[in-house]
Amino acid sequence: MTNYCHLSYEDRKNIEDGLNNKKSVNQIAKELNRSHSTILREIDRNKVYYKPSNWNNCYNDKNKDYSCHKLSKPPHVCNGCKSRSGCRKERFTYYARKADDSYKELISSCRQGINLTEEEIYSINQVILPLVKKGQTTNHLYINHPEVLNFGKSTFYRYINNGVFEFGPLDFPRIVKHKKRKKYKRRSRQEREILIGRTYENFLEYTSKNPSLNIVEMDTVEGLQTDSKCILTLFWRKSNFMLMFLLESQTTNEVTKLFEYLQETLPEEDYKRLFQVILTDNGHEFYDVNNIECNHKTGEYISHVFYCDPSASWQKGGIEKNHEFIRYVLPKKITFQNLTQNDCNIIASNINSLCRESLNNNCPFKAMLFLCDENILNLLNMYYIEPDEVQLNKDLIK
Repeated sequence: MTNYCHLSYEDRKNIEDGLNNKKSVNQIAKELNRSHSTILREIDRNKVYYKPSNWNNCYNDKNKDYSCHKLSKPPHVCNGCKSRSGCRKERFTYYARKADDSYKELISSCRQGINLTEEEIYSINQVILPLVKKGQTTNHLYINHPEVLNFGKSTFYRYINNGVFEFGPLDFPRIVKHKKRKKYKRRSRQEREILIGRTYENFLEYTSKNPSLNIVEMDTVEGLQTDSKCILTLFWRKSNFMLMFLLESQTTNEVTKLFEYLQETLPEEDYKRLFQVILTDNGHEFYDVNNIECNHKTGEYISHVFYCDPSASWQKGGIEKNHEFIRYVLPKKITFQNLTQNDCNIIASNINSLCRESLNNNCPFKAMLFLCDENILNLLNMYYIEPDEVQLNKDLIK
């Protein structure tokens, strides 16, 4: 199915011709490469009603039924009916010209008070529509295309809701999605021992005394309940930069393997500088704390791990926000079993190239260059994506 745009007069003429030739709604929809519901809605919205030919004589005859049983089934119009010309029942007919005139009148009324010319609207559709279909956010569009979006964001949202453009509210990623609160589970004795000196309160105290340290938030993203694979994410607070790693299972062993890989891949001094403080949740996969904090060869402590309070995801809100971008590409109820690490690298590179208002309209990739060299990011298979090439929808991974 192609991306949605408004029906043209030619589309409506094809609908009328299809109905006159007794084609089903499904056949017409396939020919126009539209959904069945779009065609049926167009017909129902614009069908023209005709009274029975002897309506005035029988208006008071309540015992006589002038409805046609054929109209109870799709397409709910009399186009193509053999008895249409001499029918004495109530009739509904679809005419392309009348439907198109009605559409233009509706668009004209919706655009009252809109301070845009037809040429400006056309230009915005030409530039912005392809980018919207890639899943780019409003802020990213405004930063990279001020030449066409030269009005306020609130005005832009109003125009979208009024149907001014060929894209609508549903074409934009969902901004807020509430998670069902997890039931608190009492910690084991071993877990309570691990948390000594590593609670969120300890984190606040430690970072207040050392404000210049790099803080990395860590979490996992899950697919289906039946999946063994999951995605571990690392998020740098100073730059909003994020890495994604595909784990074969959500276990401490897989997390340990990942940190061993990072220590072997990155130069020692760069690793120490980038992973000074790690803040994560209470997931069981993060409880092998020594293998996260220590150099796996020498045993030297090179990182300091802290844990958020239970049911307090807001304490690492940066990484939670970035997970929304992941869900644009990998929505819930989709399996992770077919994912590869290359897929994760592609998704992360696009997310890191998305401009953020919080970064003074820069993207996380460029902001991360203040913390490390670009060759370090390339070692982690992260690459910069040009603004108009950024894509955050399900079509990114095929």
